[in-house]
Amino acid sequence: MTYNTNLQNTEIQTMTELYNVTYGNSVEYFTNSKTEVVFNNKTYIPIPVQRTNISKDVEMRTQTFTVTTIPTDLFKQYIAATPVEPVNITLYRALNSDVNNEYALIFTGVVKSVQFAKGQVAIECVANAQYLRKKIPPYLYQSFCNHTLFDTRCTLDKTAYAVAATLTYVSGTTIKSAAFATKVDGWFNQGYIELGDNLDKRLIISHTGDTCILHIAFDARVAAGLTMTAYPGCDKKPDTCKNKFNNYTNALVHPLIPTRNPVLQGYL
Repeated sequence: MTYNTNLQNTEIQTMTELYNVTYGNSVEYFTNSKTEVVFNNKTYIPIPVQRTNISKDVEMRTQTFTVTTIPTDLFKQYIAATPVEPVNITLYRALNSDVNNEYALIFTGVVKSVQFAKGQVAIECVANAQYLRKKIPPYLYQSFCNHTLFDTRCTLDKTAYAVAATLTYVSGTTIKSAAFATKVDGWFNQGYIELGDNLDKRLIISHTGDTCILHIAFDARVAAGLTMTAYPGCDKKPDTCKNKFNNYTNALVHPLIPTRNPVLQGYL
């Protein structure tokens, strides 16, 4: 019997939802089930997860939904900055009676936005067809660079700017390391610091001497004596690209655009 047939023939049917989240070579599998589920030879880990209904447009095409769960390692990268590459999400629904044979693919798309609040993360997902409706090309004529630091268009190699920092002090969002003081004040502003080689990162909002202030504190894993890796930030201004990174030839920026609109405000 098929998935649809069994679903129609059962008044109350226990369902399991299976989430496959992919970013580059990193993949996470999780489920709303109370126990681990092996599906298509992959083990899906049980975590607290809820989602909204999947919206449809007037032609009944799948559009968006929001899933709320705990911050997994893959989604923690959004704390520091939005990933350059898209994060893909696939959602299956299966009957507990036979997960591997009685299931349906109910959504494929990408993560549009992520919000953190009270120890949870709300992930807005859009269908692939909806995602492709965005404006192309995405660049703007503006006085700030269109690129993201260390992306393929910026061309800078982030490993060349990595700073290994052994922490001497950790308290909430404040961390200290002698390595921070080897750089001029503000070097790490809008940069980030990461825990090991995973995707757990934090945005650095302020850097003075041996002290950095984070946007959000790390958990108990981060304490004095731990060595982490810090990266500088870029405010996307032309002078920063020239003087801090010596990379102005790769900047996509239009510094001579007037700040006043001559049509609405005149030339003077």
